[in-house]
Amino acid sequence: MIISNRERVAVCLVCDDMGFVRVTNNIEDSRFGQSYPCSCTITARHERAGKQLLNQSGLGSLRRLNFENLISHGRTQDAKNRDQYELAVKEAKKYANEPNKWLTIIGEHGSGKTHIAAAIANASLSLGRPTLFFSIPDLMEHLRRESLGRDFPESETMTVDRIFNIPLLIIDDCHSKINTTWAQEKFNQLLNHRWNAQLPTVFTTPTLDKSIGTRLNIRLSDNESSDILDLGIWETSTYSSLGAMTEQVIKQYTFDNFLSDGIGLSPQQSSELIGLESRLREWSIEPDGWIVLTGKHGVGKTHLASAIANVRLHQGDRVAFTTVPDLLDHLRASYNQDSQDSYDQVFRRLLEVQLLILDDLGAHKSSDWAEEKIYQLINHRYLARSWTVITMNGKPSELEPRLASRLTFTELSEVYRVDAQDFRTLRPETEAS
Repeated sequence: MIISNRERVAVCLVCDDMGFVRVTNNIEDSRFGQSYPCSCTITARHERAGKQLLNQSGLGSLRRLNFENLISHGRTQDAKNRDQYELAVKEAKKYANEPNKWLTIIGEHGSGKTHIAAAIANASLSLGRPTLFFSIPDLMEHLRRESLGRDFPESETMTVDRIFNIPLLIIDDCHSKINTTWAQEKFNQLLNHRWNAQLPTVFTTPTLDKSIGTRLNIRLSDNESSDILDLGIWETSTYSSLGAMTEQVIKQYTFDNFLSDGIGLSPQQSSELIGLESRLREWSIEPDGWIVLTGKHGVGKTHLASAIANVRLHQGDRVAFTTVPDLLDHLRASYNQDSQDSYDQVFRRLLEVQLLILDDLGAHKSSDWAEEKIYQLINHRYLARSWTVITMNGKPSELEPRLASRLTFTELSEVYRVDAQDFRTLRPETEAS
């Protein structure tokens, strides 16, 4: 069926779908008699340009990620971290409107780094600013394909010149390993060009360390030319551990199932153990400073430390539990570039967690490296007066002097000796065969 012009309903009531308008009712208008694009034409041009920018942005499925569907305070339950996350999101929005410098978004795996970076890209594109979004593997693939003279899909015009000079470039997971010398040289050329030309560039990474390369690390740490958005600690659970003390295991150790009267103890020893348990119950409800528990193997030190941890977990605090030998093994392993958690990321959790249980201090094989790592951890929490519970088989005086002085500082630390029999080898008489 053919529809006549009279029957057709115009989409644009201004120009009757002609695409242009002409001033005919005001002789004094400088545009009198001239044709100029209608607002519908201008809008359509902007939409086509926006679609083209979006198609060439490299965002792909990440087009759906924006600031509107981002949880502005993150997923953490910790009030301090929620505030830090929210501040980072506000700064990211400002940057998207007016990008300058280089910007690095730091956060743990799953913290929302990619979402925030994609939101910056989408906001930038909506303002008509050409923007490219790449992960390291995708970026290297595009550079490789062009170097080999291979054609790109018609929607992609990813020439080296365009990538090098795009007004805003976003590189996701910049810590990803670059496998070839050629790719590393090309990546360095890109960074050098954008750094010297002062072109806005956004990076995401779990942490600033050797995994992103020394040269890039230095530039991202340059306060004059680069800003950092730190998303803070992000945990899927309020509990984290290194070693065998998983959340399921630690829940088995409470004050209620601790044998506070001991097994085979003298009346004085039993009274002291009951008094110690009572004090630790009080401390777990209102933590202040440190608790150091000393004593032989199997006397209940770890049980009491775990009981404290369970009270704080019930209050919603973030708690980390680690045995010192397991901690050192994990830190050594995290030097591996293929490790999911970088060294700094692992160590940072322990530095900043609200309550740290440091089990079996002194059980590690001593070396300069081990002593320095343990000292850094203990000294940081000492200066911050962060809640810390430490168990050890020996005496604090037997430790390296710097550690000993911090563990025995009376204004911060309460030191108790757990005097009991080995709970793992003794049973109450009623259970004896």
